[in-house]
Amino acid sequence: MYGGLNTFISTLNKRGYIVQEGKLNYVDILQLASEGKVPSCFGNNANAPYAVLTLPPAPNQDPSQGQDPPIVYNPNNPNNYPENINAIIPGATFKLRPDEAIVLIGQTPPPAYYFSFRSYLGLTENKPLKDYSDAVTAGNDQTGFYHMLFASLGDSLSNRGIWTEQTPQGLSGSPFNSSTIIISTADRSVNQQVRDALGVAGYSSNIMNNDNIPLELVNMGLEKGKDTFLFVMRAQLWAQQEIGDAYIQNVDKFFKVLRITPNIPLANRNPWPIPTLKFRETNTTEYQVLPHARKDLDHLRNEIIQKYGGSEYDHVDLNTDKWVMEGFQGIMQDVTCLGDNNDALYLRTDNFQLKTDDDFVIIYGVNHEKTGKATLCQASFYGAELLNGVVGTFNSVEFPHSASEFFPESYENTNDYYVFKMGRKIDQDRVVVVPYSEGNPLGSAYGVDNNQDAFIGFRIYQDKETGVGPDLYDIIWDHAILFTKKEKNL
Repeated sequence: MYGGLNTFISTLNKRGYIVQEGKLNYVDILQLASEGKVPSCFGNNANAPYAVLTLPPAPNQDPSQGQDPPIVYNPNNPNNYPENINAIIPGATFKLRPDEAIVLIGQTPPPAYYFSFRSYLGLTENKPLKDYSDAVTAGNDQTGFYHMLFASLGDSLSNRGIWTEQTPQGLSGSPFNSSTIIISTADRSVNQQVRDALGVAGYSSNIMNNDNIPLELVNMGLEKGKDTFLFVMRAQLWAQQEIGDAYIQNVDKFFKVLRITPNIPLANRNPWPIPTLKFRETNTTEYQVLPHARKDLDHLRNEIIQKYGGSEYDHVDLNTDKWVMEGFQGIMQDVTCLGDNNDALYLRTDNFQLKTDDDFVIIYGVNHEKTGKATLCQASFYGAELLNGVVGTFNSVEFPHSASEFFPESYENTNDYYVFKMGRKIDQDRVVVVPYSEGNPLGSAYGVDNNQDAFIGFRIYQDKETGVGPDLYDIIWDHAILFTKKEKNL
């Protein structure tokens, strides 16, 4: 990467900005939940590592527990702004002035099926006289009382379109292991001033990406009751696991993170507009691609029940429905979006319980990757209480040809479907083993015990035509059947 970080910072300082260094941190949410540091895992993808940005407090803002004070700070000043709320790790949920900027300068992940970056509305102030007993809440009289929305603020910057040194201006090429810059602002004028300073420092505009915060949708500021924000990086299915793990677990070494604040608040605002999100809909649905799907899925269900049911097992077809709301709608409805991503569609089953070690779930459905409605499909087993994804599979990649045994050998559409099992025992191929919570050496949140509510969550990533998650009604939803062993009569 051409450009000088010190020159960039000194240019900003000369132009009246305070620059503080933040950090991009690998986060194991299951570990944090096991240690009692977070009340929820927010529907984590069991197979996907995450990194979150942590920022120092703004100038004249009290530090939260575990944080150093900001550069400009007098602890005895009665006009200091209240501390941020530590909802994940110190500094991960932060307030922003509308004239501030966050800049990430670094290197994208190594080859993977998917990676992305995105800012989120994190904690927002509780509405008067509203019941938040089902929400993740935090705060006190000093900070204000909040609940977690975790709602995306626009389309993600993903490997499909991010501007990097190897994909300048988003042109075709390899976006992996490539230099990039991400500029997160709510104001177009601030964005331009940051870009100008980057240019003075020798950085190319061909690798600069905008992560815009739509000011009209959020309540920015440092005062009590103002919104807090999150910034998340995620990755899916490394080409080489060891190389990918080494990157994400040391991601702080691959990025410099800066919080940029004007010495004097900017009076004239030029906010980014609320964006039009990329369209999910196409002119083609899976019903058209697979006109025979109804008969095939009925056949598949019957064959599954015949193989796994019998006299020893009862079975229940689990309903599947939409799981996660899109960020903008979640903000309007004041409900959590669990860190939604416009690059994916989220589905989930009803809650169920594994009563014994002999119980299991058979998951089956359309191979969305083969129909073109996805580049990657994933299913995870969740505990309902913590929303902890404990195990999962990229089924179209890991279990190819998995439905072949359920169709006649000559049937040409076999590979349009998939089948696999989630349970406690490895008693066949294509089994995803569900770990226990009690006694789990990694921690209690890494498993789900018998007789605890659970569900299956599905992620369908990036329609091959649109580059974002498919439309809810363009695909044929995934299916699951719970098999429970019958109790023997005495």
